[in-house]
Amino acid sequence: MKIVAMAETVPTYYDVLQVERDATPERVRGAYRKLAQKYHPDKMPGNVNAVRAMAAINTAYEVLSDGHRRAEHDLWIRRAERIAAPLPPGPEMPKDLWAILHPATSWPWYLLFGTFVVALGTVATALYLTTMPARAATAPSADPCRVAASTAAPPCRQRS
Repeated sequence: MKIVAMAETVPTYYDVLQVERDATPERVRGAYRKLAQKYHPDKMPGNVNAVRAMAAINTAYEVLSDGHRRAEHDLWIRRAERIAAPLPPGPEMPKDLWAILHPATSWPWYLLFGTFVVALGTVATALYLTTMPARAATAPSADPCRVAASTAAPPCRQRS
């Protein structure tokens, strides 16, 4: 007889009847009859646990003898095993700073940082050009005499 347990805390109906998961209906019926003979309350008068054991055995046999309910129970076991399965190991931690900053592994970060720098430079240039007066208005004119004539400066002489 092979006892298959899913976990110590959650026994399955297969564990209660002490049969394998792929046991035939005849095997399940035989295990039920054997355990019912052993734990029947009439065979063990005064034992409080015999009533509980017989109730568990009856419930397990009801589920495992019905094909549809047995399939649902098997599905429940598979889901519980999948949840209880350990997660696969994650990626290992980098050993040094170069492993983190290496361009072959962290190129998206370089691309993001470069894009951020270009955008920041564009915004700074736009702000500079909007806040500073136009250079053409403050730059000296190509004809210095015309600028001097508009002010109270002495007249300008043209060089030849």
